[in-house]
Amino acid sequence: MGNWPARTIDLLPLTRSEATAVAGGEPGHGDRWAVGFPRDEDRAPCARLAQAAQDLGAFGVYRIVPLAHGRTIGTAGFHGPPDASGEVTIGYGMVEPEWGKGYGTEAVAGLIDICRAHGGVTAVNADTDPADIGSQRVLEKNGLRRVRTTAELCYYALRLSV
Repeated sequence: MGNWPARTIDLLPLTRSEATAVAGGEPGHGDRWAVGFPRDEDRAPCARLAQAAQDLGAFGVYRIVPLAHGRTIGTAGFHGPPDASGEVTIGYGMVEPEWGKGYGTEAVAGLIDICRAHGGVTAVNADTDPADIGSQRVLEKNGLRRVRTTAELCYYALRLSV
């Protein structure tokens, strides 16, 4: 993923049954979840994936799993497939004890790599709380640039050559 020196996470696509388990907050047989997972912010996108009318393919939701311990610590993914102009919106998050270890930066790089691998994606968009400096740095490290700010959110975009 990206140009990072060494991979430290697996970014694993969630199946509908896994998404249902995350949305419900109950691990399935064999699931290894970190303490505090899933967060409320993980449940909503997983519920959308579980109930989606069509398979979202590569533009679904992924589990963030550090190689160091093999437990799911959060999710990263897409708000849906590319729109008519080829734009996607991404999001990610993880349990607080795992912050600051580079996992978010690597997860976002992985989502961008997915966009590049599938072609036709013209822009990657994201937003974050104005007070969430850590997430802003994650986005900026991956080449996203702030395009506007409101009282509620900072909006970021990365234009991709198609």
